[in-house]
Amino acid sequence: MPREQNMMTEISFREPLEYRVYERSQANIIRLKERLPEDTVLSLAREVIRRVALKGQKIEYPTLVTSDADLEKLCNELLSDDPKAAVDMIATLRAEGVSTEQIYLKYLAGAARMLGDWWEQDKASLTQVTVASSRMLAIMRGMRHLFEPAVNTQTKSAIFASVPGEDHTMGVKMAADLFRKEGWDISLKLGLTHDALVAEIEQEPKGIVGLSMSGRHSIEKLSKLVIALHICCPQAYLLVSGQDVEKMRPTLALMGFDGIAGSVEEAREQMAALWERKTLRTGAHCDRNNGNGSAFAEQTIFSKFNVQ
Repeated sequence: MPREQNMMTEISFREPLEYRVYERSQANIIRLKERLPEDTVLSLAREVIRRVALKGQKIEYPTLVTSDADLEKLCNELLSDDPKAAVDMIATLRAEGVSTEQIYLKYLAGAARMLGDWWEQDKASLTQVTVASSRMLAIMRGMRHLFEPAVNTQTKSAIFASVPGEDHTMGVKMAADLFRKEGWDISLKLGLTHDALVAEIEQEPKGIVGLSMSGRHSIEKLSKLVIALHICCPQAYLLVSGQDVEKMRPTLALMGFDGIAGSVEEAREQMAALWERKTLRTGAHCDRNNGNGSAFAEQTIFSKFNVQ
C-alpha cells in the first residue's frame, strides 16, 4: 500500500518541502497515537527527540551555524497552537537557500536537543513535547524527496529484518530464500537489538527494507523501529509483512510504510513496484545533476547522509 506517489518531476525535486506529505504524515501520526497506549506514545516521542538530536552530533561542520535564538524560535513554533507554524518556518528557510544539511544538522537537531532539555527541566510538558516530536517527524517526511537514493540500481537488493525481540524468524528466513531464488540480493538481519539493527541498516546502501512482524504484540517495537528508520534512512522504502498484518492493516497504514504485504504474492508485487519507483527516482536525480548544473552545492559535503 504505497504511502507517497512522488511523480519524480524536476518541480518536485526543487520544492523545498512537500506540504501534502507533511499534512498527511502529521494526520497519520495523530491518529496512530490515538491507537497506542500512553507509555508507547511517550517512548516514541523520546525516540524522535533522541534520534534527531543525534543527527547533529554524528557530523560537525563548523561552517553551519545557528543561533540559540533561531533554535528557540523553532522550538516555540513546534510547540505552538498553530500546526503549520514550524513547517512554514522550515519551508521559508529552504526557500531562502538554507541547505538541507543545515536544516537537519543544526535546526532540527538543535531544536531536538533544546526540547529535550526543556522536557527534563519541566519547561515543556509531556503533551507539548509529544506534539512537537510528531511535527518534527512530519517535517522530515515532508523533505524526504530531497534525499539522494544511495543504491546500485543494476541489482535488485533489499534488507529483510525481524523486529527486535522477535523469536519467530522462520517466516522472514523463508522469504529471504524465496526472493534470492528470484534474483534479489537480500541481506538478512536477525536477532539484533533496536539500536544495532538501525545502525546496520543505516550503513548498508539498500533501496528497500522489509520488516517482519509476528503479531499484534510487535506493534510497539515496530513503531519505534519505523520512526528510527524514517529519521536515519529517509531514502529507504519500508515494507512490512508477517502474522496478523491484515488485522493490523489500519494501524500499520498510519506508520508511514511504503508497502504492507499480507501474502507472499502481495509482497512480490509490492517489492517489484517499490524497486521500480526507486530506479525511477535514482534516474531522475542523476538526470538533474548531470543536466544544466542545477545540483545543490551541499551534495558533496552532506554525502554521508545521502541528501541534497
